[in-house]
Formats: sequence, structure tokens, C-alpha cells
Amino acid sequence: MVVAGLLAGVPSGAGADDGGDNKNNKKPGLFDFQPWRTPAGHERAAARQLVPGRFDLTPDPGVPNEPRAVRVRVYADRDYRMLVLRWQWHLRDQIKRINAVVEPVYAVRFEIESLHDWDRAHSGVSLDAILAEIEALDPAKDVDLVIGLVTPMQGVATSMHQAGLARILSHHFVLRGMDSEEEIRALDREFALLDPGERQDLYGVRKLHKEVALFLHEWGHTLGLLHHEDRAALMNPIYDIHQSGFSPFERQVISLVIDRRAADPTHPFPESSALEPLLALAPTDEGTDRERADLLDIVRQRGRAPARGGDGGPANPGAGAGLTHDEIDPYNRAVEAANADRAEEGWTDFAPIAQRLAAVKAPSDPAVWRRAAALATNLGALSSAEALLANLDRKEAETNGLAVDIDTRRHRVLLPPDAEKLGVPPAREVAYVAAYRQAARALEGTDGDAARARVLTLAAAFPDTPAANVAACELDLRARSAKKRADAVRRCEAAQAAYPGATRPLILLAAAAANERRDAVAEKHLKRAVLLDPTDPVPWQMLARLYRATHATLRLTELEGQHQALFSTPLPE
Repeated sequence: MVVAGLLAGVPSGAGADDGGDNKNNKKPGLFDFQPWRTPAGHERAAARQLVPGRFDLTPDPGVPNEPRAVRVRVYADRDYRMLVLRWQWHLRDQIKRINAVVEPVYAVRFEIESLHDWDRAHSGVSLDAILAEIEALDPAKDVDLVIGLVTPMQGVATSMHQAGLARILSHHFVLRGMDSEEEIRALDREFALLDPGERQDLYGVRKLHKEVALFLHEWGHTLGLLHHEDRAALMNPIYDIHQSGFSPFERQVISLVIDRRAADPTHPFPESSALEPLLALAPTDEGTDRERADLLDIVRQRGRAPARGGDGGPANPGAGAGLTHDEIDPYNRAVEAANADRAEEGWTDFAPIAQRLAAVKAPSDPAVWRRAAALATNLGALSSAEALLANLDRKEAETNGLAVDIDTRRHRVLLPPDAEKLGVPPAREVAYVAAYRQAARALEGTDGDAARARVLTLAAAFPDTPAANVAACELDLRARSAKKRADAVRRCEAAQAAYPGATRPLILLAAAAANERRDAVAEKHLKRAVLLDPTDPVPWQMLARLYRATHATLRLTELEGQHQALFSTPLPE
């Protein structure tokens, strides 16, 4: 049976029944006879080629007797919590498996400091933007690592950075869930003669290996490791079932960084001075020439920077060198307020910091400005977020991803770039976004009186905005009165005219048109919404339902193909 190309990490010409571990494999000779097998036996032999290898547990010389603790704080977003059942239990079990690899080798043990629900959804959001968001959410001031668990991976991951992302020498990374219906279906299809339990066991061991490999890959980046050319190395950017450990040079870097961070937990990057001479000797298969030079430059700059704040206290590890000592506490308060949905309170602390940073024409550490822009975006200060990115290179993927995210937020909260003429100058953006979000949440609930009160509050504070019209439109569309529903449509049309980039009025107008069997009008509005904000699953779902209801099979197939091409995932149900 041919299984080449079935799943990620299977090299062509994999070994025979022993999974390729037999060092004495040779080309069959004239008098070599293969044992007879049943069809199921052939499938079982092929399936064994897909079983991952073992991780290298050879201890480093001179590791301490007692393992050093790496304190980890974890945030799981709504998508992850919805799709990964008992996620806390699953994570604790995953950390145990990771510790079984790193503890005997490096005398390191990951310890979960706390687990948090992250009240955000990230479907369609790039990992770059998510990473910047969690850096702004939690600066890792009192833990060694902050990890974000986000929207599970769709499809079969082949690149490590389809499913995880970290910055070099940092304290944050994000991971996607690894459940893959596509891989399960592929195993069921290719190994139909095997017992379902065997197929599930194969899927299970592959998933566990991939989870550990991905975690260690991103952790390696936070310790200063670059990508490696060897396909069996954990730092290779392409996942492989035979990945088993770090290179000898990477082990040196890991040991040095772990030792220095354990010895001085008050300093964000205490390894910098000692790491510089080691990185200067990095082999050529560790990253590209440019990546090695950039990393060495970062380490040199950090090694020369003052290690302490103005009063002898520790510098802020999350915000970076771009903040003054006096700005650290208000910055962290702003992060806490954003996390607690107290945007206006957070903006009071953060506005002076954002204004000062935006005036810097040549940012010394662009990552600081990106984190500040992500925080401003989460607070609702979109114009300030754009100003923070204005002096950064838009060709950088992370910067461009944040700019796209800001633009998407404008579409979703109905805040056009020229909102000042509608009564929302930059100084009032946070209050406006907060009022709209409160109204939107109330409209999602079942308390009609509470929803009406929020809509009236929004309309009183920002009467000339598209948001006021859209919220009233959404409220009146629920009414039984034909006049109310007609008024609702007029309000949505007025909102759309005031801000053609807004997507919510298009969705509501499409719903109203579909209820009146005006399918062509509904389709036009939904296509426009998808074009403006392709990462919003709602118009995709509504358009698919419209095509199914009207038996537009060809259009549905075309829509499915468009979604697959854009996101490499099936059309959302």
C-alpha cells in the first residue's frame, strides 16, 4: 500500500516494519524473500512507518542535581477552551511529558504558576498579532514564561510556525491546539483495514510527539535559538516525526541562558553579556548569516544597557527599554485594566506613554512600540495605535500584521479613520469603543430592556456615529412591527453610507433581506462583508447557509474553495 505524502513528517522511502530504525537495511537481493502478509498486515507495516521516534534524553554534562523551576503562566482563548475539552487537565498532562524530556537533560522543570481564561477569540487572526497581544496583556513581570493557547490548528501542520510563534530571546510564545480532524480522516482512509483503536493510537502518539516538539521549538526561540538545517533537529522549522533533540551548540546556549536566568530572576535578560562570545562562534547551520548577525546585535545592545531602574529596582521585562522607569507601573496597570475590560481606566494610565512613544522618530527597539500599539488597540485607541506604528518598517511581518489588525478593528467597531467629523476625535475613541462593545454585548443577551438601555446610552453619547445607528438597527430588527423593521433597515443603510468600511450593517442588512426572500440582495451584502473583513467567520457562515437554502451548489463549492485558499481551513459551519 502506498502512503507517501499522506501525513506530515513522513520522509519518502521510509524504513520497513521496524519504522526505519534498523541500521542494517539493504537493498533486497535475488534470494531475499519478503514474508507474506495479509492486506491488513501490509497496512499495519505501513502505519508503523508513521510512528514518531523518541526524544534524545542524553544528559548534559555538569547539570545540577536539583532541577531549576521555570514558572509558566498560561492564557487560553475562547476558541481553544471551546474545542479542547478539559483543557487545564490536558495542559498539565502535556507539561508532564515535556518535563520528562527536559528534566533529565537540562535539570529544568516547567511549573504552572496559574491558568487563565482569555476572553478573546482569534479565529483568522495571525500568530504575529496574537503574540503582540499577549505581550501587551501580560509583561511576564513575575514569571519566566507567558504562554497563549489559541484557536486550534486546522489541517495537518507541516511548518512549526503554522502552529506556534515566539520571539528570539523573549518571555512569551503562543501555541495552537493540535487536534486535527483532517489527520484523523486521512488515517481512517489510508488504514481502513486496521482496527479503529489502532488508528486512534497512531493518531494519539503522533499528536503527543508534535505537541512536545512544538513546545520545545518555541521555548528554544525564547532562549535565543535560531532555525537549524537538520531535519531531525527540534529547531528545524519543518515538523518531522524523527525530530529528537537540540544540536550540540544549541545545548550550550540553552544551558547558559537557563543558568543565568535562574541565578538572576530579577533581570529580564541576565544572559546577554555571557551569551555574546558564544553566539560569535555559532556554526553556519544555525540560522542564516543575517539572523546570526541580528541576534548578536540584540545581545550586544542588551549587554550594554543598564540592568536596573532608576531606584535600583528591576527594569521592566515586558515593556522593554523604550519605557522610562516612571512609566513602568502605569503601563502595567493599563495592561491589567485592558485584561479586566476597564478600557477607559487603562487609557488614563497609558495615554501619556503612548503619546511620548509616538513622538519618537527612530525607535530603538521596535518590539516595544509594537507591544504598545497592541495595547492601544485592545483599549480601543486605534488612532494612537496607528501613530505608534507610524515610524516602524511596514515591511516587517509583525508590524504589518498589527496594522492589518487595527484596520480590521475599525471595520468591526464602526470607527472610520476620519471619525472626528462624526464626533469621535482620537481622545474619545476609547470611550466610544467601550460604549459600542457594551451595547453589542447587551444585544447578544436575552434581556431586551438592558439592551435598549445600552443602545440609548450609546446614541446619547455619540449620536452622529454609525455605531449608534447600527445598534438601534439591530434592536429594531427584532421587533414584530413592520414599521420598526423598515426603520431598522434605514438606520443600517445610513450607517453604511456614513462608513462604507463597516461590516456589521452589511451583515444586518443581509439578514433582513434574506428574511424577505431577497436572496440576491443578501448575497451582495455578505460578499461585501467578506471582502472587507475576510477573518470574520459570520458572513462566510451566512453566505454558506444562503447557498444551501437556495440550492446554489456551484456557488457554495466556489465559496468553499475561496475559504480554503485564503486560510487553508474548511468553510466554517
